[in-house]
Amino acid sequence: IRVVELEHDITGSLGLSIAGGIGSSIGDTAVIIANMTPAGPAAKSQKLKIGDQILSINDVQLDGMSHDEVVQLLKKPGTIKLTVSHGEETRVSVSGHTSRQVSTDMSQEYAELMAQDNVFQETLAPDEGPPPQCNTLHLNKGPEGLGFSIVGGHGSPHGDLPIYVKSVFSKGAAADEGSLKRGDQIISVNGQSLEGCTHDEAVSILKNTRGAVTMTVLTS
Repeated sequence: IRVVELEHDITGSLGLSIAGGIGSSIGDTAVIIANMTPAGPAAKSQKLKIGDQILSINDVQLDGMSHDEVVQLLKKPGTIKLTVSHGEETRVSVSGHTSRQVSTDMSQEYAELMAQDNVFQETLAPDEGPPPQCNTLHLNKGPEGLGFSIVGGHGSPHGDLPIYVKSVFSKGAAADEGSLKRGDQIISVNGQSLEGCTHDEAVSILKNTRGAVTMTVLTS
């Protein structure tokens, strides 16, 4: 267990995103660090890492708090004192290579999928079993794009859901990286949380990425 003090940067950010909390998109779970901006205050402290569990903020215990309540605590002005316990982080690096151009329009892919009568009749939630792991994936986006489609989002046809991977295409950054799979939940993209995003907002975030892309995903 460590105590880490952080100061917001000039944009008011601590340079980290979180997952978990009561009523969060991943269920009623402990609050963990889902991602960190490379040059942000959290990363610069060199005392935090992805997967660490946040136990308290400014001596306020997080047990029983909702995700939104934790976010508000992190946004309070002044020094933010985090009490954290050591977590597990998995990083996957990839040197991407591409060949020929293929379609990467995920909105169109989603619309085509939803037009099928039998699309996504199975549950979006992971099967019961070992708890999901929070992994950080590094993709190199080339001419073939990220190479996967998504479903879910706030206000989606299936309800207010997290963003999940619907399918991974045979070519693209995801196929080159090799570990992303159908059903994985995307927590954040380049440090930007997808919590509460609509499907279209998530598509826009993904399509606007360039080059090296860091994604935090929950995988079972």
